[in-house]
Amino acid sequence: MTVFCDWFSAYQEHPQGGLPRINDGAVWCVNEHGEVEWTTERQFVQVGSFETKIRIKCDGYRVKLDGNIGRYNRPDNVFGFSVLDCIGRANDLLARFGLPPFTQAQFNPNNGGMALGAVITRVDLTKNYSTGSHKKAVRLVHYFAGQDAGRRATVKQYGDNGVTWNEGSKYQSSKLYLKSEALGQHCPDALGQWVREQGIARHEITLKARYLRKNNLRHIQDWQAFENGRVISMDNVIYGQFSEVLTRGSAVRTQLDDIPKRLGHLALSWQTGKDLWGSTEYCRQTKARWRKQLLPYGIDIKQPSSAVRLNTRVEIITLQEVQVPDWYWREAA
Repeated sequence: MTVFCDWFSAYQEHPQGGLPRINDGAVWCVNEHGEVEWTTERQFVQVGSFETKIRIKCDGYRVKLDGNIGRYNRPDNVFGFSVLDCIGRANDLLARFGLPPFTQAQFNPNNGGMALGAVITRVDLTKNYSTGSHKKAVRLVHYFAGQDAGRRATVKQYGDNGVTWNEGSKYQSSKLYLKSEALGQHCPDALGQWVREQGIARHEITLKARYLRKNNLRHIQDWQAFENGRVISMDNVIYGQFSEVLTRGSAVRTQLDDIPKRLGHLALSWQTGKDLWGSTEYCRQTKARWRKQLLPYGIDIKQPSSAVRLNTRVEIITLQEVQVPDWYWREAA
């Protein structure tokens, strides 16, 4: 399991009611006549060991859970669990509060044909990559700050630590960051040292409710597939649709001169600061064609050039998939 779930949010309606009310108080709105216009119950925050937290709420009819359930009660989350495993962990926690589990959607002819079951409203999928050293991981952050991750995807860099695409989107967003800078104070020292020495860079995608609804990923069974008669999670398949940005720049080269003559001239112009993408000298189709041709060389003319990201001589940093070490679950879980 190379891809795992780093955040999970879901709710489920129980029309029969009668469930325990779980909240952390409520906010009331009262008009000038003393009448309550609306009430909003706050989510109860369940605090586990190692300062881990999960938010839970139940008004008697709707059960809601939100948080990094794979991280809950663990000193770190360098590696984690599939979406299906996280649902199982969430159900274990709900049971402790006397609440029913999240279940697969079932067709209900008595409710206008609506399906009853858990509705997933957010999933974060993540994958670790090794760059070979902390120094290379830092260089990688600067490099990817110059790479566009899709249509209308805004890029934001956080110094040496990470870069985000589409931050704040209500649809989907992604980020790449140094895991060594986000381990938390409870991570074992030996594990932290291993993460830094490996130069672990984490790529993470956040899928919000609108994306999950549009792409039929709102129900538990949508995350299931069958292989050799057993149920497997769809995590790797879904994540793979967002990882194209990580494949850029893999062509072996050492100088801009290696790029074919016309493209090389464009690359040099971009490197020296010319805004090719914003220029009105060329039509949009021409600029789109240039961008497509230059992306394999690690150059995205849609993004401004940076001397930190691209020097005349380029060092190729290869991203290696990180398999879970044999000792991890024995020593870090």
